[in-house]
This record gives sequence, C-alpha cells and structure tokens, in this order.
Amino acid sequence: MNVIIPMAGLGSRLKPITPTTPKPLIKLAGKTIIHRIIEELYQYNQLEKIGFVIQSKQDQLEEDLREIVRDEFNQKIQVYFFYQKKARGTAHAIYCAKELLQGKVLVIFSDTLFFLKKAIKFNQLEKYDGAIFVKKVKNPSAYGVVHKNESGEIINFIEKPTKPISNLAIIGVYYFKDAARLQYEIRQIISKKILEKGEYQLTTALRKLSINDAKFTTIEVEDWLDCGTPNKLLETNQYLLKNKKQKIRTTSSTAREFNNKEVISPSYIGENVVIKNSTIGPHVSIEDNCVIEDSKITHSIIQEGVIVKKANITNSIIGKHSQYNSESKSVIIGPHSNLNIE
Repeated sequence: MNVIIPMAGLGSRLKPITPTTPKPLIKLAGKTIIHRIIEELYQYNQLEKIGFVIQSKQDQLEEDLREIVRDEFNQKIQVYFFYQKKARGTAHAIYCAKELLQGKVLVIFSDTLFFLKKAIKFNQLEKYDGAIFVKKVKNPSAYGVVHKNESGEIINFIEKPTKPISNLAIIGVYYFKDAARLQYEIRQIISKKILEKGEYQLTTALRKLSINDAKFTTIEVEDWLDCGTPNKLLETNQYLLKNKKQKIRTTSSTAREFNNKEVISPSYIGENVVIKNSTIGPHVSIEDNCVIEDSKITHSIIQEGVIVKKANITNSIIGKHSQYNSESKSVIIGPHSNLNIE
C-alpha cells in the first residue's frame, strides 16, 4: 500500500503557530498530527511508501517527517517528497506525487484526524475500485458529500448540496485499488484545463472515474476531528485527552497532587516539565521542557519550551519557546498574535 499525504497548505488560519511549526507537526497530547494520521492506518495496513506533498523543499521539515516514519513506525517504509509550489487544487496536489499513483493507494489530506469504527479489510473491497472515507453530519450543506444506492455503491459526488440528498460527508481520505486510473483522469483534467472554482479538484476526477464505470463504496469513520483553526485545535486536543488517545506519560483518571501542584485529569504532561504552585487541567497539554509557576491553566495547549508565570489561562495556545508573565511591564508579541480578552 502506498500513501500520499498532501500538506502543501500554508496553515494561515493557525497563525501565529504555523510560521514556526507546520500544521502537521503541531503536537496534541504528545503526538504530532501527522503521527496520529499515520498511526491510525499503520495498525491496519502494511505501508510500503509514503509520499508527502509539501509547498517547497524544506530540509528541516523533511527530516522531521522522515524521523517520525523511521523512528516511530518502520525504517523499511520508503519516504518521498513532492512539491506543489502553487496551490492549484486537490487533484493537482495528488498529481504532484504521480510517481506513487500506481497499485493500491491511500490519499490522506492532513487537515483532519480520524478514527475508524473497525479495522479495514481491504480484501473485502475487491469488487470496488475504491472507497471514500465518510462521516455522518448534521449539516451536509457545509461539506462535500456522497450519494449511495441501496447496494452501498456511490452514485454521485456533490459539493455542498443545497438539497438534503445525503448526510455522508467526505472527510478527505480516499482508497484506490488501481491508482493508475486516477492518475490518467487527473492528467486529462489538467491537460484540458477542467477547473472547478478556479482549481483542479479531486471530485472532478472521481466523477469522471464513475462515468467510466469505476465503482466506489464508503468507509464510515467513528470520529472526524478538525485541526484547521485555533478553536478546532483546542477541541481536538480535548477529545484526544478525554478519549485517552495519547501517550502513556499522562495523568491518571483522578486528580494528582504533589509539591504544591495539582494536575487534573484528563491532561498531558510532557518530559522535563517543571510545575510549581500551580493547578493544571482539565484538558491541558503541556509539551516537553516547559516551566509553569504560580499559575492556573485549563483547556489549553502549551507547546515545547514555554515559560509561564503568574498566569490564569484558559482556552489558549502558547507557541514554542514563548515566555508569559502576567506581571510583566513590557512584552514582545509576534506577528498575527491574538491577545483578546475573550
């Protein structure tokens, strides 16, 4: 199984975090977003090649991604990098990795996390040409959806339907039994300049495959989590903590007190973290090498190397290597920071 992970977006909705930490490398409860995406598939599939589609060559990002695959999964997995220098749509992003568009392929966009209801058995999908991962939603008009017939086969792909046709939202994960067919259709779309909303869209290719008798079914996921905005990132962090989808290094199911500090579960505390005279939690992730003194922190994400003193923080994200002291008379605030009272 080959895997293609487009992640060339700038993450502009997550500024000021993303200029220093690419969105897929943001940690939630001790694991990066990209680690969690790969982890969910790795337990069900034998992955041979993973291709990351990024905006441009970035040595540190590429090394970080190699390290995640090599050290946390399997050294035998081959890692490739492809570049989408200009945002030209989802189909174009996938086509940048055309070298891997052969045989069985999974395409996973890095904007969201998902958790499956049950293990995928791809040998049971042999009668189909592919599968679209979906989640039932209450407001399908906000999503791209699929419409199925009674036998479970997808008969249409609809972008943000105005009429209640289906509540099965496409989450951004796709399986193709023979990806060479997808490569051909995308190549045709690009060569003929078939655009939707000014870009080359994957849904265009899926419709063309269906017209040419390709049969698709759905795989319904248990949960689908958005990581695209600060508020959604905090909600996803809370979900991961509550559902214990985190590393072992975390608090127990009850509050834990020692050395004048209290950590209220569910919370995650990384390595080499110093906490003095403070209350942490619930729903707090504190990454490695942080110092927290005389503070109360709830429902927040504290990234690596942060120092917080005399603070009362909730629903907040503090970026890497920041220092915050509520009694400071002078501050340095980076671009795109948000210090609203809300």
